[in-house]
Amino acid sequence: MVSEAWRQQPVDRSLSARARRVWRPDPEQLYPQLRDATHVREAVARLAPDAVFVYGFTALAASTEVGLPRFAATSDPPHESLRGRTLRRWRERPHPLRIAREAVSLQAALRAYPRLDARLLRACEAVGAFGRHHAESLRRAGIPCDYYRTPIADAGPPGPPPENERPRLLLIGHLRGTATLDGLRVFRAMLPHLDAELGRDGYEARLVGGYDPPPELRSLLDHPAVRLVGFVDDVDAEFRDADVLLVPVSVRLGVRVRVLTGFSHGCCIVTHDANAYGIPELRHEENALLGSSAAELAAEVVRAARDRELARRLRLGARETYERFFTPAVAGGALADTLERIAR
Repeated sequence: MVSEAWRQQPVDRSLSARARRVWRPDPEQLYPQLRDATHVREAVARLAPDAVFVYGFTALAASTEVGLPRFAATSDPPHESLRGRTLRRWRERPHPLRIAREAVSLQAALRAYPRLDARLLRACEAVGAFGRHHAESLRRAGIPCDYYRTPIADAGPPGPPPENERPRLLLIGHLRGTATLDGLRVFRAMLPHLDAELGRDGYEARLVGGYDPPPELRSLLDHPAVRLVGFVDDVDAEFRDADVLLVPVSVRLGVRVRVLTGFSHGCCIVTHDANAYGIPELRHEENALLGSSAAELAAEVVRAARDRELARRLRLGARETYERFFTPAVAGGALADTLERIAR
């Protein structure tokens, strides 16, 4: 959160100052939270910890004045998220003049973010990434960084497989997220393949998550197999009752926590192989079925729906993967070990 003091500071709105900010953004323009560093330092001092866990780049920026050992844990690189949000906005509201104007500042931000991120991370005693590909990217930039697994709450031992009249597919995630929207576009391309194999009314696809789909994807709701469920209070029931947890997200950004939650529930998972870059524990035909295109993903959904023995093995493999890598004791323990190390 940006402090009210920062909001009230005067901004130089001269033509030269605006041109400079567009071409070479100030650090505070990229991370307004830098202005809150003094307040954060004072708040942390009152707690008197031995070390500080800093999650995300905005928190990292706000913690720059904390005079204690810091463990920075990162996920999505901010410049990649910015790129995705901007391109989505341009796609939804294509105004050529505004796009041309914004493109200059976007390119400047895409150049500036990695340099500033590297400077902030090098000031920390430990750096980790929730996503193997992000850890590798930081190491290539010369920043020592380890891959940490995301701790996931235990959903408990899986029950018997669901007994639905027709195969039930679960697609979950709030409908304004870059990853979810990408996945829905891939899912739209899967529909003709699913219809050809299962029939237009031979399966049910439940879209679970907050918000309404953007205009470009509202046609999905016209399909007889697709149901917009929206936000639910008992999300565990959706995981339990799904024949297939479908995660067709094709962007290599972040870590798909919905896949890890599916591991916890012992779900039969079909996912795009792009997600294996962030989750190297994904194994085709062991704990999930992976595909690299809409046609391949649809074929894997059909396999999982028709082959009950295969689905059973995948459910067991998913739960075993969770218990081995992603429990709070295992994944959270690795984070705690690092914090104790830098505190000493």
